[in-house]
This record gives sequence, structure tokens and C-alpha cells, in this order.
Amino acid sequence: MEKVKQHFCVSCNREISTIKDSVIFKCPNCGNELARCGKCRGRSVEYVCKVCGFEGP
Repeated sequence: MEKVKQHFCVSCNREISTIKDSVIFKCPNCGNELARCGKCRGRSVEYVCKVCGFEGP
């Protein structure tokens, strides 16, 4: 049985699989995989890449 990877919002740390409009994307600076929940995206909550420190809205 293959284990499904869970993704957590980089801003609020919620598991994103059940939150509408959530996304997984690559950091614009270093390419690290980031996840954001739809709630934080809708509110433009800032996030920081844990690998390179890039900050985004």
C-alpha cells in the first residue's frame, strides 16, 4: 500500500487536502515545494520558505 503524502500550509500549518482553493507550488527563489491553504491565500497571509527565507504574500 502506497502512503499518501500530506501537505500542510506554510502559513498556518493546516493540512490542506480538504480546504478549497489550496495549492502546492515551488518557491519562486529556490524551487522548494510549498503548500498554501485557500483560507490563507484568500486573506493574503504572508509566508516564508523554510529553505531560503523567501517571503511572499
